[in-house]
Amino acid sequence: MRARTPALILLLFSLTLATNQPVAGQAKDLPKEKEKPKDKDRTNPREFEWPTQIGNKGLNDWLKDATENPDPAIRDGALKTLPAFGPKARKECSKRLLQRMTAEPDPGVRLTVINIAATIGLEDVDLPDAITRLANVVDLARDGSLSRIRAIETLAMFGPKAERAVGKLIGHACEDPAYETRRMIAQCLAYVGYNEKTGPNVKALNRLAATLAKDQCAAVRMEALQALVALGPPWAGPSPGKGVPGPINWKDAAFIADRMRDRLVVTKTNGIVEHDKQLEIWCRIVLMRFDQKELEKEDHLNAITKNFDGTSELGPKLQALQALSLFGERAGTQVDKVVPLLMDGEQVVVVAALAALRAMGIKGQPALDQLEKTEKYWKDKLEDRKKQKDFKDVILNRKEDQIKLLISSLNEEQMRMAVANTIKFIKDSKPGKPGGDMVGATSAPAPTNEKK
Repeated sequence: MRARTPALILLLFSLTLATNQPVAGQAKDLPKEKEKPKDKDRTNPREFEWPTQIGNKGLNDWLKDATENPDPAIRDGALKTLPAFGPKARKECSKRLLQRMTAEPDPGVRLTVINIAATIGLEDVDLPDAITRLANVVDLARDGSLSRIRAIETLAMFGPKAERAVGKLIGHACEDPAYETRRMIAQCLAYVGYNEKTGPNVKALNRLAATLAKDQCAAVRMEALQALVALGPPWAGPSPGKGVPGPINWKDAAFIADRMRDRLVVTKTNGIVEHDKQLEIWCRIVLMRFDQKELEKEDHLNAITKNFDGTSELGPKLQALQALSLFGERAGTQVDKVVPLLMDGEQVVVVAALAALRAMGIKGQPALDQLEKTEKYWKDKLEDRKKQKDFKDVILNRKEDQIKLLISSLNEEQMRMAVANTIKFIKDSKPGKPGGDMVGATSAPAPTNEKK
């Protein structure tokens, strides 16, 4: 199974590449004597204006064709033109698109209606009705149909506002023979199965853990496990304030934890029930997330870091590093097992190791000595690169600032900066505060559980 590249891993590179380049553009229609310097003009491009006419027809003309023309091909083409009118199309089109979701007789054009409604968006007043209609499409559509998949995708775009659709999402659509439909349902539940006031939807959690997390398709299982981690344990009461989770309902959380234990059972003939190494890691992550006692044990972290040995494939190794990143300081007990990966032959592993060490915050300090050696390693490689003929040929006759920009884009310098940033991040860290008090710290907080 192909490994996913975690966003947290790639974030380190983005930090070293960020620049403050001016926006391209130039002011027009100014007399020459009043023209500003070009480098200032670029910061003030003319504001873009959405068209009011397309093909000599206004928005309402296209909307009429999209919803009333007897020719389905014309309706389809008109629907696809509506987004070109920009944000103002939402108010004018919302209710008409909503009505067309069920009134459109052509199944292909009906898909276009759903797609365009998702692209343009709907007015808040129309959302409840739209969510109900889309949920019905999920429930009633033919197995393996594109209609069901598009409806699922659109519901996901509405996020928690579509929580009322959970009942239909976890219904018999989960038995759809198309694995991609089941995978999309698991992904959608991660977005819609959450309420800001009451927390994760328990029915969504149970369906993910009991059905989708043991699907015969590994891609579906992966999506379900990651959805469980994203949603987190159910709450026993309402949120005490905006953005603050409520107390954990350990009784309901136990059901999910037990399903993960079922996946980690060792059989006499086939070993662990969850035979995919990457998915085994995610089962352990979910178990630690939904059971405080399992979080406090070292067993799961030790099992996860076994994927760092020389015989492990790239996928499990990367997933294991992402797991450590998710648990932040709690994973600090494994720092010595991460350090050797700083000199791994796969550069993506090195970047993932840096992300894990950053997430550990102050617990990553034992790695500082090797990190400084690693920075020197990349600095030396950069100096060697600058001595090569092809580099000298490229910088020939270039200005100093151009040469600096070119150097900053070299892989060796990007890696050196990634290591340097990690060193600083760890040194600035405080207990419970990876990166210290710095604004916009990039390390994700560990998914610690509230005490029982």
